[in-house]
Amino acid sequence: MRCLIACAMILLVAQAVAHPLEASGRVSSISSGDTFMVDGFGLVHLADVRAPDVHTPDGVHSKAFTMERLLNVQVFLDIDNVTGYQPGGTTECLVYLSNPDGTPDLRRLFNRIIVEAGFANLHDDENEFDPASW
Repeated sequence: MRCLIACAMILLVAQAVAHPLEASGRVSSISSGDTFMVDGFGLVHLADVRAPDVHTPDGVHSKAFTMERLLNVQVFLDIDNVTGYQPGGTTECLVYLSNPDGTPDLRRLFNRIIVEAGFANLHDDENEFDPASW
């Protein structure tokens, strides 16, 4: 019986680690390709991602890419527990898009999407995330 309880606990912990979606909300405004406001949460910065400055042509395109894909869209956040809130009030997060039924789609990570599309660069920061696992 104890073995069964221990196995159940391990499965529950594994599921919690596999789905670390700590917050969610609708994207209400876009500041740049890698920074935007999530209603009910605050200002989010894409963890391990650097978009070009918005005052450059590449930055304008990066912001437009994010705006087309995220504005008024429900997102799910995995908050970086190492760095917490950053200067300027942003929070480093992995940002997941939703399935058509409104549940998180763990295969659609916006951090990876914007980098693969060429509108931002990967920048492995000191945080809890490993971009190699994306």
